[in-house]
Amino acid sequence: MQRTIDREATGASGRGAGIKAVGRSVLTVLTGAVVAGVLIAAVEAVSSAVFPLPPGIDLHDHEVLRQHIDSLPVGAFLFVLAAWAIGAFAGSWVAARIAARARLAHGLAVGALFLLAGVLTMLSIPHPWWMWVGGIVTLGGCSYLGARLAIRAIG
Repeated sequence: MQRTIDREATGASGRGAGIKAVGRSVLTVLTGAVVAGVLIAAVEAVSSAVFPLPPGIDLHDHEVLRQHIDSLPVGAFLFVLAAWAIGAFAGSWVAARIAARARLAHGLAVGALFLLAGVLTMLSIPHPWWMWVGGIVTLGGCSYLGARLAIRAIG
């Protein structure tokens, strides 16, 4: 039964095989992104417990938010960098590990998604200049390292 479905999906000329490969690649990157997102959220939840927002802060008031961020200790930013590092590494590792082909590209695709998310976060919420440098280096470097180590583990 499954063979019949597979043959019908690919057609006589095999045109569906490319669509299936793209679908698998999308699912691979999404799986890595979910892993990264869950880990980042978990570490940032710990950060929020250690460095809570002041009661009654209006997150929609950019000036109040900027003043709060300016008052944060370095440790709060290091928590964010740690979250990004853990998430980027693990998400890229998972994507590269489960990819059927182009393992590095799949891992780096997860990293690119989170690099974009990190830049958008830093654009929308004011961050110190060193956080920009640290965020870009951390997200890019940890994504590459995660993907490369997954490839090495496979052999």
